[in-house]
Amino acid sequence: MATSNFSETLRVQALRRAGREALVGDGRRWTYAELDADVDRHAAALLSGGVTATDMVGVLGRNTATYVIELLALSRIGAVAVPLNWRLHANEQAYIIDQAGITCLLYDDDFRADAAHLKENTRLRVVIANGQDPLPGVERLDTLLSAQSPDVRVADAEKGPDDVHRLLYTSGTTARPKGVIHTYGNLVANHRAQILELELTQDDRILISAPLFHVSGLEAPGLATFVAGGTMVLTPTFQAADIARIAAEERITGMVLAAQILFGIMELDPLPRLDDLRYLLFAGVAPSVRRKVKDLFPHVRTVDTFGMTELCNGVCYMDAAHEESKLGALGAPFPGVHIRIVDEDFQEVPPGVEGEIIVRGDKISPGYWNDDEANRATRRDGWFLTGDVGRMDEDGYLWFVDRRADLIKSGGENVAGAEIERVIARHPQVAEVAVIGVPDEKWDEVPKAFVILREPGAVAPEEIRRHCLDDLAKYKVPKYVDIVDSLPRNDSGKVLKKRLREREEAP
Repeated sequence: MATSNFSETLRVQALRRAGREALVGDGRRWTYAELDADVDRHAAALLSGGVTATDMVGVLGRNTATYVIELLALSRIGAVAVPLNWRLHANEQAYIIDQAGITCLLYDDDFRADAAHLKENTRLRVVIANGQDPLPGVERLDTLLSAQSPDVRVADAEKGPDDVHRLLYTSGTTARPKGVIHTYGNLVANHRAQILELELTQDDRILISAPLFHVSGLEAPGLATFVAGGTMVLTPTFQAADIARIAAEERITGMVLAAQILFGIMELDPLPRLDDLRYLLFAGVAPSVRRKVKDLFPHVRTVDTFGMTELCNGVCYMDAAHEESKLGALGAPFPGVHIRIVDEDFQEVPPGVEGEIIVRGDKISPGYWNDDEANRATRRDGWFLTGDVGRMDEDGYLWFVDRRADLIKSGGENVAGAEIERVIARHPQVAEVAVIGVPDEKWDEVPKAFVILREPGAVAPEEIRRHCLDDLAKYKVPKYVDIVDSLPRNDSGKVLKKRLREREEAP
């Protein structure tokens, strides 16, 4: 079987583009030759620290060069990387570690307390500290690195297209996060698509501001930057002013931005000069906002997309030729990707008719890790069922209509209403609870909980919110809690969240 390990890309680039800049971060710059050598050193260091090719390895850190190099080194070893969302509560992290079967953890100093909790409460075999403040009995990465020869070489593990490269955990619509499998074949397909759709070359300088535990940070275009021979520039900050400054200083040619960062950049005074910028990739903003971005930066291609973790990022990008004529659409499918709109009987509907968006192709995840029930619910005849509603026009462009009903999109994060409900229901005074997303000017949506108490007046809304903080990340804690006497239901007793949403939308 032909090998398709992503880390082999660095070997090629170290030969062809040895002196070209590959990575910028942590106050340093790496050429391709230097990056390839550093990946070897990190791979050797991790091996000496006890990481093996059979391990699932959690990575808990911010956007740093060390993080990127560790991901590349894990690929070189052949271990499966599991980038961990540092915004989650430690208990949520522990669930992921157990569900995935993570045996090794690499962590930054910022998350030392979380690492201590995980070391104590999970079955981790190896823990390595990236920073200077290791837990008792834990090796420091720099100590392991100092023991390696500068010219050490670690062979790229042979991998086939169906082998697992990493797991990314996403909240989806369920009460527990699901581990989305990305294979080596998924990466190859996505990187080729990114290079084609964004027209990437060795002259591109791509800014990564989205967290590297997100598919948008890793794959939009993320690691495809190295395949194109371009330069990846990292920013650990999420502040609009900082991102705009770095983009100008580093002559950034492309970047993906969360909506709230985009809004922040548009409000800067003076407006930043982004003369080298070729494209801006963002999703979930109104056509009027997109038109304003184009007015402010007329030389920049504005790229909308339809994407999910299960799709290894986007499956369509809006092309430059149709930015105006198809304003509001999300683009046409990538090469190698098929998108259909189907009705409730799984029959394809005509152009212009709304239905469920289903997708298939080489870049689509083969499934969820250790979750047969979720796989059965989302796969049919080779298609992935997104649950989202859309329509295709006569030219084959996708138009988004509505997201999955129980998925709350808050500040770029997927939040499952069912997960919040599970936590609130554990409060001894809560009889029933329903959670929906409500509009928010800053975060797009925020959770709102409707709670029926066992005893009227037993607890106040603020106590419910404090209760949530014991188990949930702060962004999942409901911004609003309404104590109610009843919840709207259908004839079979199911809570009608659509009715709750309609009430919130009413003037």
